[in-house]
Amino acid sequence: MKKILILSLITTGLAFASEGGANSELVWKTINTIILFAFIFLVAKKYVVKYFSNRKNSIESMIEEAKRAKEESEKALKEAKQKLEEADTKYKESIKLAEETAKQEREAAVNEAKEIAERIKQQAKETVEVEVKKAKAKLREYAVEKALEVSKELVKEKVNPEVNKAVVRRTIKQLEA
Repeated sequence: MKKILILSLITTGLAFASEGGANSELVWKTINTIILFAFIFLVAKKYVVKYFSNRKNSIESMIEEAKRAKEESEKALKEAKQKLEEADTKYKESIKLAEETAKQEREAAVNEAKEIAERIKQQAKETVEVEVKKAKAKLREYAVEKALEVSKELVKEKVNPEVNKAVVRRTIKQLEA
């Protein structure tokens, strides 16, 4: 860098020296300008270099931080997708289990209703049989009573007092013997 500065000063000095004295004032202005820029460059160089070095480091750290953030967000996205898939799987399993349970409950309720209906039929059949037996027994009793009444009536009509006396005498004789 210093070599370029020295070379440009020499070249400028030679170029103005070949023209003559009329422009000597311009030559000194140019030399002063070059010296001013050289001084500013030398003084500001370490600050400018330090600024751009810090800026470079800052940008690099920002890039690294952005990369880390990107990796973390990709990881979080992957985990979220995995959790979503797990939740979806659990949801589908829960729905399937609920449907199967409902089906089993429905079948159990139908079977229980059939069993209850069968028991009711059996009880009704037994009740009917018992009632039929009771009715038959009552009919038999009624028939026996009516038969006795009819028999008594017939006996009363057929038996007269003389026959009755003869039966009583015969019975007494049998008892005495």
